[in-house]
Amino acid sequence: MTVKLYPTPGEFLRDNRDFLHRYEVQAQLNCYNAARHRDAPCSPELFFGRVEQDNCPVLLFGNAHPHFLCLNAAPDDRRVPEAARELSGYLGENNIAIAGVSGRDNLCRAFMDAHGGDFALRSSMDIMVLEKLIEPPPCNGTVRRAGLSDLELIADWKCALIREAVGEEPEPQRVRSTTTGQLERSVVWLMENEAGEPVSMANSGRMLEGWACVSGVYTPPEHRGKGYCQVTVAALCRELLASGKGYITLFVDKKNPISNRVYRKIGFDILEDSSDYRLS
Repeated sequence: MTVKLYPTPGEFLRDNRDFLHRYEVQAQLNCYNAARHRDAPCSPELFFGRVEQDNCPVLLFGNAHPHFLCLNAAPDDRRVPEAARELSGYLGENNIAIAGVSGRDNLCRAFMDAHGGDFALRSSMDIMVLEKLIEPPPCNGTVRRAGLSDLELIADWKCALIREAVGEEPEPQRVRSTTTGQLERSVVWLMENEAGEPVSMANSGRMLEGWACVSGVYTPPEHRGKGYCQVTVAALCRELLASGKGYITLFVDKKNPISNRVYRKIGFDILEDSSDYRLS
């Protein structure tokens, strides 16, 4: 096996087109990050490549700071442990540092076993996919696009989501900046109850021609269990499907089976797991 590093993310996308098309949902992070930086020259903080055998991909990888090294491989490919050792050795020989690793859990574990070091689990998720929306039961209230006037509320909720989902203290200014951009692009949806009180939110995130990803789903604890999350996510999915997207993806916390059931009820199904491990 050999490691192949590409001069630009665009060349990574072109050379692995068939693999990425076949495993588009599983490889969405690498697809999206590579597309965003398509013509940028690769560097120690931005690189994409593959471990190949007989000129065919075995293990694809991408690193786009501040994200972790992201891995993709076909399900049940028995060559993954060997490919992971090749990749770890290549990174070490070329003094390429990483902050962590993400991807299907067995891929992460194969890489960590080969790489060594003190890795700690940051998040454990299921990748869910929706192709046809199942309309949820009606719920009193309205769903609307959030605007800049909602900035403080949405930013506060996003900070709360980070604390709850990954157990980390967010950087408020960074969250505020990211939220401002999302509100300017009109990609955040907000539900208000009958009294006009905000009760739930969701936003569209990664988006390519054929698909979109829903993220930033949050309902404050005092408003949970009332159907608000279902209605908010369904409204966003309805809009995305109507715009021509073939399917919608969503990452859901494995530690939250309630959310898993909520999303299943409106048409989402689990496709694959995805983990993040931070390297100390």
